[in-house]
Amino acid sequence: SEQDAWDLAQDSFLKAWKSIKRFRGRSSFYTWIYRIVMNVTIDWLRKKHVKGAGTEFDDAIQLREVDPASKTVPKTEALPYETMERGEIRVRIDQAIAQLSPEQRAVILMKEIEGMQYHEIAEALGCSIGTVMSRLFYARKKLQTLLRDVYENI
Repeated sequence: SEQDAWDLAQDSFLKAWKSIKRFRGRSSFYTWIYRIVMNVTIDWLRKKHVKGAGTEFDDAIQLREVDPASKTVPKTEALPYETMERGEIRVRIDQAIAQLSPEQRAVILMKEIEGMQYHEIAEALGCSIGTVMSRLFYARKKLQTLLRDVYENI
């Protein structure tokens, strides 16, 4: 909910404020704060025992086009059925991403939505590049299974 998002943001910034003295500059400030936000969010999801619940990153999906060609082809007015179909596909993608573990969801969103590099994701999450690659592999594999009927009908 929106209130949960505000609470998570407040908790994240409070945690960052309290630990600013420990920031040593080995990574960028953005990466440091991003990691705090991710950890607070993942901890919150675990405490709530919410499997597959969305994070604030899920909102980013709503801002992106589902159609990869939309980045290179000028926008034209879509026919009503195309608009409806895209909306249905977007809902299916949202539902599939929500079924990923919080760790897999974070990695897939950082890579595919945020466009981050492996080393940036590893730094933000405090894990190795190999772990990032593994989580990304299994997240993509699960999404492929969950969305098989969607991409077979496109």
